[in-house]
Amino acid sequence: MTKLNNLVIGASSGIGEAAVKKLGGVAVARTEERLKQFEKYELFDVSKLQEIEGFLKRVVKDYGKFDNLIFCAGVQNIKPLKVMKVDEIAQILNTNLMSAMIFAKAFSSKRVSNANASMIFISSIASYKPESGILIYSASKAALNNFIKGAAKELSPIRINGVAPGFLKTQMTEKFSFVYTDDFIDSLDKNSPAGLANVDDIVNTIEFLINSNHITGEIITVDGGAVL
Repeated sequence: MTKLNNLVIGASSGIGEAAVKKLGGVAVARTEERLKQFEKYELFDVSKLQEIEGFLKRVVKDYGKFDNLIFCAGVQNIKPLKVMKVDEIAQILNTNLMSAMIFAKAFSSKRVSNANASMIFISSIASYKPESGILIYSASKAALNNFIKGAAKELSPIRINGVAPGFLKTQMTEKFSFVYTDDFIDSLDKNSPAGLANVDDIVNTIEFLINSNHITGEIITVDGGAVL
């Protein structure tokens, strides 16, 4: 079986890190510490929107054209909208939405992606149901879902899909342990018929989408059947 050349954005932890470990490819993140475990890695800050297209041109020269873009980069900031600063809002939108759009634009070039290429973007269950304190995060992921569906039409024949995880224990959520308490997580688990998913479940779904030649424009929810 031919090994696919994947480009994994946001590979320093969580879903992205697990995706590189299982599926292989070039790992990309803005900090080097955890990337050193991988044979192929590149440092890049996705919030530098003007540099994305140049970055892709450079990595193609080093690693060849890619089969799949796996976009896992994302930030969250749990704050009431009333106290959020403009630059905090911009950071969330630039990282979760704008950078995804520009990566999709650049990756769609025949100079960057191979025939039968696909893109997979990590969304969130929050995209379906915004909650107090994460309004901007939820909005960024809802817009990402809309973009996925539209881009699947416009950028065909490249297949473009998304995965919307429910709550996952990751480095990002650990930063907000004052909200995501053990009691909160236990409650979510009890309300999930199949139990809470983990990062390996998300990577399995990514792999499924990579291998599904007739699925495009879909966002697959992986939350254990949680009650919303």
